[in-house]
Amino acid sequence: MGKKDRKNSVVLDLENCERLEHLKAIPKSRSSSITSVESEDGTIESVLKPPPMREFEDITAFESYIRDETWDNDFDYIHAHLKYIPPFIMKECHDNLDKIKPTANKNSRKFKRNLQHHIKRHLMKDMQICSGYDMDFKKVAVDETPKKMTWKFEDVTDHGFSQEEEDLFDRHWKLELEVTCNNENAMVDVDYKAIPI
Repeated sequence: MGKKDRKNSVVLDLENCERLEHLKAIPKSRSSSITSVESEDGTIESVLKPPPMREFEDITAFESYIRDETWDNDFDYIHAHLKYIPPFIMKECHDNLDKIKPTANKNSRKFKRNLQHHIKRHLMKDMQICSGYDMDFKKVAVDETPKKMTWKFEDVTDHGFSQEEEDLFDRHWKLELEVTCNNENAMVDVDYKAIPI
């Protein structure tokens, strides 16, 4: 983020995030993301390219990005990746990274329990506040290997808008959220996608 961006950015205040009351037409800038693809039967089909992925190492920047995309009317076309140490670990080590216990990883039942609590009660809740619309994530799968554990969530609801309003602006989208922890350290990966359908 450059000096100009920092000066113009609005500080994230979870208590005063605006709610998205009504949908609007898809932004015209999205047309540059449409490409033509030839299907198996030889017909040419217009396809929306996947949204570009944005990388974050700070949860506040990640949540601010979600809020800003709603303000920019691009809330249904996002791919954001967050790599961070969860707040419950930072609180436990008093913000001193050298004091993080080596057992704070996917092999610890306490770590996994606290991470699940953080995902449900903080991460998802704060993402919903920042987005300005309803998010109703359902757990789709839990994949565990010896090296990592991934919780997969999905939301294919109407996000609090009527079917008529979504049809009027052709704004149908689904949300996917993957949270992964590993067996080496307390670092957590969050992969968030809002995909038009």
